[in-house]
Amino acid sequence: MKLTIHQDPGIPETEIIINCAHMDARIQHLIALIRQHSFSLTAYQEEKEFQLPLEQIYFIDSVDGKTFLYLEKEVYFCRNTLAVLEEKLVHTSFIRISKNCIINTNFLKSVRPMYNHRLEALLENGETLVVTRNYIEALKNKLKGENL
Repeated sequence: MKLTIHQDPGIPETEIIINCAHMDARIQHLIALIRQHSFSLTAYQEEKEFQLPLEQIYFIDSVDGKTFLYLEKEVYFCRNTLAVLEEKLVHTSFIRISKNCIINTNFLKSVRPMYNHRLEALLENGETLVVTRNYIEALKNKLKGENL
């Protein structure tokens, strides 16, 4: 692979161009990472507003109709519903794993089977989450590089 970087202070906006003979899973994953890097989510903590880059968010959880964004050690409130966030994050490394949770697969350390056809997902920060059986196939496809 050849990588060329051209830096010019006169360029108004960063542009990334990928030239390839064949679009494979690795390139699709790279594209998903680039897309993810280019936008953030608005979140709140102690009445302050923050723009959180997607690459810092480990998972998103909804409890009693409220949505929370979990970073490595911090939690933020988000005004968007899980359904709205799922729509926004469709071409990123995020995937829904249950009715109330979306994870960032970039922080997924391992998965192991549980009872009742569920999976336990272990994240790099030590957090464990349950992948319910309705979402297992979508997670497997995401990990194979599909739906990026």
